[in-house]
Amino acid sequence: MPRLSLAERYSDNVFLRPEGLERSDWITEVTPGISVRREGRRLKVEADYSLTGFLYANDTDRSRIRHHLRGQAQSELMEDWFYLDVTARASQDLIDYVNGIGLGDAVGIQNTRQTYGFSLSPYLKHRFGSDATVELRLRRDQYYTSGGSERDGSANQYSFAAQSGSNFFPLSWNLSYSRRETDYQSQADTVSEQASGYARLQLRQGFGLTAQAGLQKGNFPGASNRIRDFSYYGLGVYYTPGRRLFGELAYNWSDQGDFVSGSITLQPTLRTTLNASSTQRNFGRSHALSLNHRTRRSNWGLVYRETLTSYDERFFENLFDAWQCGDVLVAPVPPGSEVAPGCRRLSDAALANLFGPTAFTPVTLEKNFVNKGLTGLFSYQLRRSTIRLSLFDNRQQYQGTAIQGREDRRTGLQASLSVQPGERTTVTLSTGYSHLEVDDPNNTANAREDDYWNIGLTLTRRFQPDVSGSLELRHQQRDSNLSHQDYTENSVAARLDMRF
Repeated sequence: MPRLSLAERYSDNVFLRPEGLERSDWITEVTPGISVRREGRRLKVEADYSLTGFLYANDTDRSRIRHHLRGQAQSELMEDWFYLDVTARASQDLIDYVNGIGLGDAVGIQNTRQTYGFSLSPYLKHRFGSDATVELRLRRDQYYTSGGSERDGSANQYSFAAQSGSNFFPLSWNLSYSRRETDYQSQADTVSEQASGYARLQLRQGFGLTAQAGLQKGNFPGASNRIRDFSYYGLGVYYTPGRRLFGELAYNWSDQGDFVSGSITLQPTLRTTLNASSTQRNFGRSHALSLNHRTRRSNWGLVYRETLTSYDERFFENLFDAWQCGDVLVAPVPPGSEVAPGCRRLSDAALANLFGPTAFTPVTLEKNFVNKGLTGLFSYQLRRSTIRLSLFDNRQQYQGTAIQGREDRRTGLQASLSVQPGERTTVTLSTGYSHLEVDDPNNTANAREDDYWNIGLTLTRRFQPDVSGSLELRHQQRDSNLSHQDYTENSVAARLDMRF
């Protein structure tokens, strides 16, 4: 479905400069876009592309074009045997924390750069009757950035997976192996390997024994001593008295000391699900939590996870899309979900600013980091009003040579209240706060603490089913412990959105 957005914005601090250096400007935004979704028996395609032109009235040299693309395609080339997955992305990433970053529009856009990437993944997958299902996959990732090749890179990944069929009952098992080779343009290359095996033997209904083993290897130049090769094996039990409870506990022996691992899944009602797990990995203890609860009027969600990852791996992840309804209302939704007229997808850089550091911050280009992220979402729906809350706590512990020991942490809260005084009119009041803390023991010049605030008011009017307009007012500011890093910005904008 094609679409077109037109906007005119006035900002009293268009480049987010400190007091005394502000510059005001009028910015015209023109954004044509198209969404495609097709699904057949052997082909599924989902793609969304938009091109935004920013034209500055007073500083025309800073006018620019930005691309945004999220595309996925899955095809079955040979029935029940040969498949191909394709992913493509174009987005903006943050250049540095020193210069300000806006809330998804032309304000502060000089602190972002264009990033492109694609992934090709042919694979063989076949079900051998009731014996097993086997998958053999090759994946090629490539990404580029504008403004310099130091961020470019590529990766090859090879993986194998096998899972038992019903013929093995009461025994079930699975095996997996993956190897990822990453070639960085101007940094040391990395290689990582993972292998695991798991088996479960049912002794009686809802109860049985488990066995597991695993290996994690990798050469991460400059990584701390605690990121090292790790192998383990363990024995345990599982217990499933009914559909609403599953628990598993295992004792493991490893070359880094014995440990206990386990997981539990609870579904006390059809509307509530809780998953929690804890285990040991090559970077230390790792925990995960997922909670979902919904009522007739409300939705609750909480997710926490800890992973050892890298820039190139995170680039192609699609955890959720974030949409901006008005100017500062941020509403995370699952990928592919429908959103209200007048909303638009946030840039990845704005997402990093509001929900904590993501893979698209500059320090992640130092390859490997331990990511510990907590995100909570809440919404409450009445007949003519909606309340939304989102909270986040995200920590990145970097393992690269240049920033060994550095940790970035951002915590915050975003809230909004939307009211519909009429069937076609929506008024939204939104506000948010986040705190950034950068701790770098090797370079005190990088250490900083920043507080970000935003508040906005948006009036949206749907003129026709596919045509809507909005008027936006907002204020944002940053307070920093570093000198000449504070700024404030006030903005007003009018927008027209059309779908064809």
